[in-house]
Amino acid sequence: MLEETRLDTEELERLGALIPGPEPVLAPGKIVPVCETRLDGNELRYLTECITSNWISSAGPFVGRFEEAFASAAGCTRAVSCSSGTAALHLVLAALGLKAGDEIVVPAFTMIATANAVAYTGATPVFADSDPVTWNVTAATLEPKITPRSRAIIVVHTYGHPADMDPIRELADRRGLFLLEDAAEAHGAVYRGKPVGSLGDAATFSFYGNKIVTTGEGGMITTNDERLARLVRRLRDHAFSPDRHFWHTYLGYNYRMTNLQAAVGLAQVERLGDLVEARRENRRRYEARLKGVPGLTLPGESPGVTNVFWMYGILVEDGFGPTRDQLRIALASRGIETRTFFIPMHLQPLYRKAHAGERYPVAEELCRKGMYLPSGPALSERDIDLVAGEILRARAAAVPTLA
Repeated sequence: MLEETRLDTEELERLGALIPGPEPVLAPGKIVPVCETRLDGNELRYLTECITSNWISSAGPFVGRFEEAFASAAGCTRAVSCSSGTAALHLVLAALGLKAGDEIVVPAFTMIATANAVAYTGATPVFADSDPVTWNVTAATLEPKITPRSRAIIVVHTYGHPADMDPIRELADRRGLFLLEDAAEAHGAVYRGKPVGSLGDAATFSFYGNKIVTTGEGGMITTNDERLARLVRRLRDHAFSPDRHFWHTYLGYNYRMTNLQAAVGLAQVERLGDLVEARRENRRRYEARLKGVPGLTLPGESPGVTNVFWMYGILVEDGFGPTRDQLRIALASRGIETRTFFIPMHLQPLYRKAHAGERYPVAEELCRKGMYLPSGPALSERDIDLVAGEILRARAAAVPTLA
């Protein structure tokens, strides 16, 4: 049986100041969820069409329609749907023919799926720190991590803010590396006039229930490389041979998207602009209420980019009063759901042994201080008033002389 990877008590105590405490218990009653999606477009009509036509598998027509619409939104000629954002990452990396000994440079500050997809191939994830303002990797943080064994760079557009891609593109080209965007959190984001998803050699997206475009579960690969698109399309479907159905010359996977999921995704893409604007409106409302509050660092937007603010993340600095975890408990007592920022990869039990002694100061500080507030497109102004008011109340209770 598979054994769980655990850290011993001494190691956990050493990391105690960096990693989040246990999840706070939400008060019973009305909950303000961290993310609640909207399904008020053509989702029901398209799903009904799937049922009445009896096309519910991956062979249904909505799969192709969704891929075409999403490719257009991402500024690419090709899009290949699949079962999750993680599957999308794995398919691209598998298509590169990675093997043991190959290295892929990824952010230390990311969702663990980014690193895990590398590990699935037998290659080794190598971690790079982030910029303290955008929370993204940069060419400067990536380049020292490149070795003769490096094959690719994965850039994550963290929480919806595009990474500074032009210098990273130049670095990848100069070092002969494949450049992959993990755009799971950045549907609709724009970098210097170009949609996220069209900035690397390929990009991957997630359609999990809390994403800007959702299919419940699902993913997409976008690219302008016809050969790569053809290969990942084949790999996602058991690598069936085009001339003999039950004939397999690649190790394939069952990573298909169903017609039902694609029907929902198409309806979501049809109003991508509205879904992005809802997130950006959340940002404007939060900023109007929280800007200038001592001890809070709010998310920004670099010149020349459109940040889609997938999640509205804040840093609770040491001078705020309550700690980040204490603030989360106070909000939970009022029925407000929050999440901490990602725990960096080098602190994860799964990767700790291989990366013992490595330090990524920005990633660690983001983990220690960061949390995101309710951020979904269904959030009302009244909800934001409640959340912001409770943040101010928690600070006033802890720092009465400054209230």
